[in-house]
Amino acid sequence: MANLSELKNELRSTKDIGKITGAMELVATAKLKKISKRLGNIQNYLTEVYEIFNYIISHTSDSNFMKRDGQVLSKTLWIVIGSNLGLCGGYNSSVLKLLKKHVGQQDLVFPIGTKVYNFAKFNNYNIYRSLTNIDVDFSNEQSRELSIWLLENYLKKEFDSIKIIYTKFVNNVTFDATVMNMLPIEVPKEKNDNDDLTLEPDASTVLQTSVTMYLNTILFGTIIESQVSEQASRRLAMESATKNGKEIADKLSILYNRKRQESITQEISEIVGGANAQNG
Repeated sequence: MANLSELKNELRSTKDIGKITGAMELVATAKLKKISKRLGNIQNYLTEVYEIFNYIISHTSDSNFMKRDGQVLSKTLWIVIGSNLGLCGGYNSSVLKLLKKHVGQQDLVFPIGTKVYNFAKFNNYNIYRSLTNIDVDFSNEQSRELSIWLLENYLKKEFDSIKIIYTKFVNNVTFDATVMNMLPIEVPKEKNDNDDLTLEPDASTVLQTSVTMYLNTILFGTIIESQVSEQASRRLAMESATKNGKEIADKLSILYNRKRQESITQEISEIVGGANAQNG
């Protein structure tokens, strides 16, 4: 059984940790509120752009950006979005699980975030490029520069396909690690609801001139969505840690007070016993 001094130190340490996790919860909440404002229209826009480009591809006879029947893709560039910091629950582990499942020996990895980069480096994945300075202020201009770079290297045939692993934000307590195909775009088997669109001068020209916008939209949207998921996951983790810490502190406080009461009672008994012995 721990003595009073040990219990007091443990209680103090538990409360101090609770203050830290509580502060981290507040920071994550503030960041989540800030970046959630950017997410509102991004998800719908991302879906619309993806559908429109599938429509364009379905009306294109041949293009570097469409997947041909029977085409074998031997080298994929995997853009994997994680976090720079830890303490965000299972956010990174879910992303890394998909990385291990899908990325082959011939594939290239583009880690976004320190956690993914460290994992890829430690496990000897082929790191093509990395980016570890992205935060909640990630801009559309940064995304556009990356998209241009991706397109240039894709056309140089450095890789024959681009896929992205990111975390899809469902709500404040649910986030799903997801794989999305970027290039080449597969021709949809069924016609979509955009058959009233007119493509001028033709679908191939529209595709060639707007593919950078497509890549930019996908990249920017998935990075923002991943960041929202990260902050929401961190807020949940810190909220849970703070709650558990308070429960432990309450139990330690009760135990400490009980031990202290026992110690005081014992001291009083010894004093009374000593006095009685002298009077006897």
